[in-house]
Parts: sequence; structure tokens; C-alpha cells
Amino acid sequence: MHIKTGELVTPGDKLGAHEEWMPGDGTYERNGFVFAKVFGRVRFDEDKLEAVVDAVNPVSTVKEGDVIYGTITDRRGALATMDITLIEGKSRTVRTYKEGTIHISKISNDYTENIEDMYLKGDIVRAKIIQVEPSIQLTTMGKSFGVVRGYCFNCRRGMGLQGNTLYCEWCERRERRKLSTLYGKIKLKDK
Repeated sequence: MHIKTGELVTPGDKLGAHEEWMPGDGTYERNGFVFAKVFGRVRFDEDKLEAVVDAVNPVSTVKEGDVIYGTITDRRGALATMDITLIEGKSRTVRTYKEGTIHISKISNDYTENIEDMYLKGDIVRAKIIQVEPSIQLTTMGKSFGVVRGYCFNCRRGMGLQGNTLYCEWCERRERRKLSTLYGKIKLKDK
């Protein structure tokens, strides 16, 4: 059976002999043959003599300028650390474990004195990537960036929005955060 450009292939499908095609993106070579590594459509690049498989639903990788969602995992000194889980506009989670940091100077357009007033461990934040290498740096400057779901310091339940502060109806507690204008408007799975 000879596979043609545009055909749908699954991982492990034999695409051709190594003498015929070099392994390109989405493929690998084993025992003199090129195989599909991902589920997708095969493309034979005649110029490069490569067999390529374009994934139907590719894994997400982060790049500068991406808008991401993640969970605050730590706050120390002038930095908040968060696990990045999703890139806005992509249907799949981030490819591998990614951690980013937000410096206190990149939290808000307003002066921020204490990072602990802006984020709490467990908060879900919408941020923008401003640097990828050597480490991922994030910003939440701008009205649509910041906490999109906050959890009560006391009982750890989800908090509602009352004016410009978060309110816990169970503890009757008010808390300040760097809030996104999208707070409560984004569908998220609860913890």
C-alpha cells in the first residue's frame, strides 16, 4: 500500500523507505523505514525529500506574545510563580510542564507594594508571555490580565466579585487581588 500526500495517518503507519524520504516533522526513522509519529495528514516535501506529518490537533508550545492561563504556585519577595496550563485559543494543554514568573513591576500599571496583596496561591491567572528564554517571564499589566478565578484565603472556596474586591459568601471575607476584567466570565473547571 502506497500512502499519498494528504492522507490521514496514525502513529506507527509506515510512510516509505529511508532511501526514498528523510524523516521530517511528525515522523521518525526505524530499521530503514520512515513512520508517522503523530495522528495527522502526511505531506511529502519533494524539495527536501522529507516525509512530514502535520498533526491534526498539535500539542501547544509557548512563545513570546502568547496569552496564557495558569495557577499561582508561590509568592516570594518580588516574584509570583505560576504553572502554565493553557494557551488562549488552543484546544490542548501546554506540551510539557511550564513554569513562569511575574515580577512585581510587571503585575499592574499601578504601583504594587506587596505581591501577596495581588495573588494568592491557587488563584487562576490570565497573563501574557514577555520572554521565553532563558526562563518564562510573564506580565499581567492591562485590564484583561490578572486573576480570573480567586479562592478564599480562609476556606479555599471560589470567591465572587463585589465591586473591585473578591467576596467569600461562606466566610463573609473580602480580599484584594489584581483582577482581570474577565473575572467570572471565563468557563473554568472548578478545583
